[in-house]
Amino acid sequence: MPDASGIETQAFFKTIKLDAIDDSLPQEIKTACGVDVETCLECGKCSGGCSNVRIFDITPRQVVKLIKTGQEKPLLAMDALWACVSCQLCGDRCPAGIDIARIMDYLREKAYQKGIKATRYQVQLFHELMLGFIKKTGRVAEGQLIIRFNLKTGRYFKDADLGRRLFLKGKIKPFSSKIKNREDLRRIFQESIEREEDQ
Repeated sequence: MPDASGIETQAFFKTIKLDAIDDSLPQEIKTACGVDVETCLECGKCSGGCSNVRIFDITPRQVVKLIKTGQEKPLLAMDALWACVSCQLCGDRCPAGIDIARIMDYLREKAYQKGIKATRYQVQLFHELMLGFIKKTGRVAEGQLIIRFNLKTGRYFKDADLGRRLFLKGKIKPFSSKIKNREDLRRIFQESIEREEDQ
């Protein structure tokens, strides 16, 4: 029904009955991340301290609110999931100690496992390439990572001059040494795969 201004209020606001809220998502976050979102004071300090909030479509405070109301779909599809750099400022400023960065990591993993396409393809690609290097050698070869990332994104000469200068100063190495006990590393990756399959 339109209000005094003639605007259909229902089009903007969704009524949520407190006794009808599904609490499975808050419980899932509590179990998986060790974070109880019910302790949130809704003070907004997390959003106020966020270094990327100006480009987020959903702020850290809104993330917590959506979890509390069990709205998983918008959380897994939000751009903020791929714009978050896990700087931990939100958690550091939170008086309730809510680790929002950990929640964002968990939601990002869940979106990836469900096959939900990243809104920022390059971020997902970077993660995949970096983890590929870690899985193979246990370390990241920055030079190879940069070259492979630029080739995959079609920006072949991006930061080429900067990369050359860093290489000449010994800041970037073309190859990385392999770690000892690579079997332990393979076991960690295998356990992660098995956990994903069990979910």
